[in-house]
Amino acid sequence: MPRFDPREQVGALYAAMTRGDGAFLLDALAEDVEWCEPPGGAAPFGGTYRGRQAVGKFFEALGAAVEEEAFAVREILAEGQVVMATGHYRHRVKRTGTSYQTDWVMVWRFSGEKVRRFEIYKDSATESSALTGLTGRIGLSNP
Repeated sequence: MPRFDPREQVGALYAAMTRGDGAFLLDALAEDVEWCEPPGGAAPFGGTYRGRQAVGKFFEALGAAVEEEAFAVREILAEGQVVMATGHYRHRVKRTGTSYQTDWVMVWRFSGEKVRRFEIYKDSATESSALTGLTGRIGLSNP
């Protein structure tokens, strides 16, 4: 039986996200997972979601709010049970048609073979402006 590799698992999680396989993602999470978005972000991108069911609702709200236009992972680094990835995404807000983009760092913390905690660091101000309809900031565009 192959040994569990958190770095490989994170790569598999990004592949699952890209193909829309939410079941794979949710199954990889601990029951008591903490999914941390920057505090103060516009819904659904603000605060901490606790538990697998809450994370599922976060992804439902995400899909209702934005359409992914681009998603790229640049680098995945691992040290033991902690994996950090860097990348970039571009979303379009469904309600307004405004597109925004940000570089990001995602931190995945494992306990055994399950994700115990997820944190994302990104330009939450630009994201919040796009979601609330405020444009004119760098990184935002209207169709």
